[in-house]
Amino acid sequence: MRSRYIYQGGKVVYAEERGQVIINDMPQSEDAGYFVMGDIQPYTSMIDGSEITSRSHHRMHLKQHGCIEVGNDSSVMNPKPRPLQPPPGLKDSIIRAVHDVERKYRR
Repeated sequence: MRSRYIYQGGKVVYAEERGQVIINDMPQSEDAGYFVMGDIQPYTSMIDGSEITSRSHHRMHLKQHGCIEVGNDSSVMNPKPRPLQPPPGLKDSIIRAVHDVERKYRR
């Protein structure tokens, strides 16, 4: 039988057990246990109106349409800036300028 719990006066209590609320005095376990996440419920795609019935179908559908799922992953929302590329010919201009300065001092 599955139990339901509520907070009452800062304590966790059973929501009901044989018709009355009692305090949960069960020892706390250090082991968080396991959680098996079920498959997603079918939904209608906002992209093309097709029905998506599973997580694998959802991922495939996003990939087919070039979309990404954005949650609380900061790397998607705040991507690293690309390094700046120097303008073409900058290296040659600097070398030419240094040579010009050296020529003036040699005279």
